[in-house]
Amino acid sequence: MKSSKKYRWGMKLAALALSSSVLFSTVESASAATYTVQSGDSLWKIANQHGVSYQTLMNLNHLTSSNIYIGQKLTINQQLSTPPNTSSKLLQVAKQQLGVKYTFGGIKPSTGFDCSGYITYVFNQAGKSTARKTAAGFYQSAKKVRSPQVGDIVFFANTYKAGISHAGIYIGNNQMINASNEGVTIANINNAYWKKHFVGYGRL
Repeated sequence: MKSSKKYRWGMKLAALALSSSVLFSTVESASAATYTVQSGDSLWKIANQHGVSYQTLMNLNHLTSSNIYIGQKLTINQQLSTPPNTSSKLLQVAKQQLGVKYTFGGIKPSTGFDCSGYITYVFNQAGKSTARKTAAGFYQSAKKVRSPQVGDIVFFANTYKAGISHAGIYIGNNQMINASNEGVTIANINNAYWKKHFVGYGRL
């Protein structure tokens, strides 16, 4: 009888161990995903496709260079990224407004945009309900992040007034799309002017 009880107890322990391993493997797979490198891929391309920054992809996979090979499995932390369908829609709507003129206080393509009106319009058209705010208002409500992802907001200060005064939408590769004096354009965040006024990134 004792040996029978030990056997049943051992089976219970084994079942518990199995269920625990399944639980942890499920949690792990839910928080991280992998991508297999295909012909023609580059780190920049993969990062943009999955809505993560180039540097985040480098850090997640402990890479020291941009060299990758076909068949290589790369970790992509989708839990921290903007869902690909959302970021894709944001980019689509944002780029559709390229060339629209700048208008202070403007909130729609027909009359023009200012920086915050443009952000409000793009997010709402992409299906992410967003209230109209100033650049400073968006900065106050956004979650501050160090590694930007496609769809994050880029903030700048002291451009035409003191404090947070301008914002754009991050589109990857150190670039943003924004409504400035030249209208809706794509700009490099690292150029001399924007670098001088750069504050940080935020996520709505």
